[in-house]
Amino acid sequence: MQRHSQKILIIGAGSIGQRHLRNLLSLGYRDIFVAEIDKDKRDEIKSKYKIKIFSDYKNALKESWDAVFICAPPAFNIKIAGDILNVQKNKCAIFIEKPLSNNLAGVPELIKKARQYKTPIMIGYNLRFHPLIKKTKDILDKKLLGKIYGARSDMSQYLPDWHPREDYRRGYSANKKLGGGIVLDDIHDIDYLCWFFGDVNKVSGFVAKVSNLEINTEDYADLTLYFKIGAIAQMHMDYLQRRPSRSFKIIGEKGTLICDIINNELKYFLANGKKWRSYKLKNFDYNKTYIDEIKYFMDCAKKNKNPESDIVNGYKTLKIALDAKRKTPKI
Repeated sequence: MQRHSQKILIIGAGSIGQRHLRNLLSLGYRDIFVAEIDKDKRDEIKSKYKIKIFSDYKNALKESWDAVFICAPPAFNIKIAGDILNVQKNKCAIFIEKPLSNNLAGVPELIKKARQYKTPIMIGYNLRFHPLIKKTKDILDKKLLGKIYGARSDMSQYLPDWHPREDYRRGYSANKKLGGGIVLDDIHDIDYLCWFFGDVNKVSGFVAKVSNLEINTEDYADLTLYFKIGAIAQMHMDYLQRRPSRSFKIIGEKGTLICDIINNELKYFLANGKKWRSYKLKNFDYNKTYIDEIKYFMDCAKKNKNPESDIVNGYKTLKIALDAKRKTPKI
């Protein structure tokens, strides 16, 4: 295994913070530190990984870092990223786990400051590294489906099953003030649709809390995105379905593509060939999307290169998600 010399700080030791920690260790990174305010999580990290823990990320920022991962609830992302830039300036790259924030306050200023210091900031959209998402992007870039008319996406999973070892009521997903709710949680799907089709002209949506889950955020949403290229995408997302699903369909002038991310299947039909072409991933480990995401980010950090899913892209997808929530009709 190759050993890496970069010094890394992870802010937040929840499920995603610990996933990134495990993956960094598996890739040969050893100079890793964690900042976490919760004592129980600090104790868990110490016992599992035997690494240095900070109880306050501001104390950690007194040291120099090559890369910092922000894995806090979305409501704190902009403040933390701003503190990192103020102290570290152009010394380290920053990874912000999606979504960029739960509102737009301070985001333009953060973008300006990142440009001033030429600091790479990447938003954690791991689905961009899924082989079937990448295959779809390649098919679209080659114009195999012709002019795109529309798309439909679905993401459904029962919230208490997301992190079975944790009480869903205590996670940020259940708390509006922390940036929870299915629309921001499922911003991945907004991101990959924008990656496929480009900028959005307008958005409409219906967002609601319809279940008896003990949360104060929305658990059900249907959005419609109107893209500048003329395509229309309908999106469904919820915290409620007891059998997980994640899929999308794309309808084009020359063909149709269907992708099931849960079952790792993709197929597309081309009118000129009158037949389906299919791809099936065998024994695919979903964690590989996070591994490849980290490899890409750490390469950007090493080369001081701006990542493709940068803070400007994160700002665009955040605006779409918030716009959809704001435009929900009163009933």
